[in-house]
Amino acid sequence: MITSKDVFAKRKEGAIDEAYQMALQLMGVAQPDEWDLKAFAWCLISLIKRDVVANQTQNITHYKQQLESIDGPALDEVLAKSKGYALSLCNPNRQLLGEAKQFSRDENFDQSITIYKQLIVGGETDPTVHVSLAWDLYKNSKILLSQSPLNVGKIKKNINTYLKLDVEKPSLLHSCFLQIASKCGAENNFNMLAFVHIWDLGNLREDDHDRFQADDGKEYPALVEKVIKQATKDGINVSDSRGIQYVLPFLDKAIVRFPDNIWLKLNKAKAILVIGNVDDALSFALEVTKEKTSDFWSWDLLGDVFLNTKPDMAFNCFCKSLLCTNDINFTSKVKLKLAKLLIQKEQLAAAKYEITTIKAFRENAGQKVPEGVEILTSQNWFNTTQASVSNIALYKAHSKTAEELLYSQLPWLTANVGEKYVIKGKENKPKRKLFVSIPSGVIETSVSNTKFNFDTMVEGSAIQVKGEHKTEKPFQIFTIELRQSVQLWDAIPEKIGVVDHVNYEKKLVHFIVDKNCDGVIQFANISEQYNEGDTIAVKLCAYTSKQGQKFRIVTNNKTTVVPSPLIKKPFTQQVRVNNGMGFTSDYIFITPPMISKNEISDGDNIGGIAVLNFNSKRGVWGWKALSVSKL
Repeated sequence: MITSKDVFAKRKEGAIDEAYQMALQLMGVAQPDEWDLKAFAWCLISLIKRDVVANQTQNITHYKQQLESIDGPALDEVLAKSKGYALSLCNPNRQLLGEAKQFSRDENFDQSITIYKQLIVGGETDPTVHVSLAWDLYKNSKILLSQSPLNVGKIKKNINTYLKLDVEKPSLLHSCFLQIASKCGAENNFNMLAFVHIWDLGNLREDDHDRFQADDGKEYPALVEKVIKQATKDGINVSDSRGIQYVLPFLDKAIVRFPDNIWLKLNKAKAILVIGNVDDALSFALEVTKEKTSDFWSWDLLGDVFLNTKPDMAFNCFCKSLLCTNDINFTSKVKLKLAKLLIQKEQLAAAKYEITTIKAFRENAGQKVPEGVEILTSQNWFNTTQASVSNIALYKAHSKTAEELLYSQLPWLTANVGEKYVIKGKENKPKRKLFVSIPSGVIETSVSNTKFNFDTMVEGSAIQVKGEHKTEKPFQIFTIELRQSVQLWDAIPEKIGVVDHVNYEKKLVHFIVDKNCDGVIQFANISEQYNEGDTIAVKLCAYTSKQGQKFRIVTNNKTTVVPSPLIKKPFTQQVRVNNGMGFTSDYIFITPPMISKNEISDGDNIGGIAVLNFNSKRGVWGWKALSVSKL
């Protein structure tokens, strides 16, 4: 009886035709096993190679069909690779394919692309030809992207050719073309929104959402972030509501995935406005502006939201925008919008100031004067009106109303002014600490020292603020006002604690208020000497450090207020002494120095004062004696 071993042996002898006939007999059974299939496949591979070399093609098609029918578990990695190579030899276009591959290896992509396209037009059905052409189109486009001037036309031609090919999606190759398109997206004649619709954002891979971190630690946006931002912006620029509706669900997912990317939220606000949903646009615009209160473009966005429904509020927002920066290189569009509203309000002198400022800047910079400016300067009123000297007072008069949009529904919070400080490397931008009372306690935050007239105030002065505290973000201050108070630091409640340790070597006092609150004070920050067991009144504020939650002590002083028995208590108990350490029946710990100094022995009755204490080695709370005496 013939076996697969016999077929392999006969093939090894070089008797390929005889081995093939034996393999055919094995294939005649109802269910040939895995090794029978392998033996048959290797015979077909050998026959194809032999006949191709001898240019005897009469049986090639038959062998090819038989080899293609072998699949599944019988194809190990080596056999699968050999099968693929043998099938490629069956292709009548193998010579042209070989030339194309060589051109590709030589990075002569123009030639390889020409041959691959010629083969496909000629009816080539091998799917690997489409893949090979796609990779060469990508490599060629990468080279074109590195050249100057940029040949966008040729890159677009490569992209269009790729989009007609039959390749796997989603895949690395498909995402590579998304990268190419993204790099071309900055060009005015490349429509990213149209491209992603054809490319299909449903083909995004998980890897496309990964941000890139350079060796210097700088993080760059993920491919998804860049592409969706570009596509949305294209739709906004031409008011393409249909295109925006396509990309909007992907934009929403990106906002959830990358909550720190403010530009995605900015684009969503503008996109919703194009669609016509003013309420949702306002909600998003407010969120963006709250995060970027000092940036002119956030107020410009908010003004755009109101422009067609509440022009007076839009006017206020544009005024606030122009207070954020005096760089007209960025604010020309805002100035033009404000000028048109000023004309509607018949404030022509102020309107002429905005128009002439834009015109003078563009002309001095050698730039084209905007068409909107040219139209306004040609109107009759323009030549008969004397322009204002400045509109700063106008901006200030209307900006407060715009600011109130952000916090009109927020309550006033009690706060105190803290110290002025600078960050290393930013000495010219001093900041100011503020201590704000919120329902969960007092928090520390900071603002620019120029946000309010702090320098006329002493630390601890009373103010009130409006702001928001979002998860994983610092408390954000929107507005600040003076508040009347007869006491400094009145926003911070006083807490009563006990001094449980004084470190004279390090010049530190440690106190405890409860299991969740303790801290240290340097000798330099106390006005009177503390001893262990003293009661201390402190005003403090929680903050988070690398070591976890810490407390910043704002004020401290001795007090006669009796502390809670949960942190300090008297005791009278019998003591058990072992190895120089003592424990009472209620497990109050007596230190060896106390045992020795007071000549306490095992079984003595003692009295004293104990303080709540955390045993860091065992990770448990207990009590420690501060003073002790024998009874």
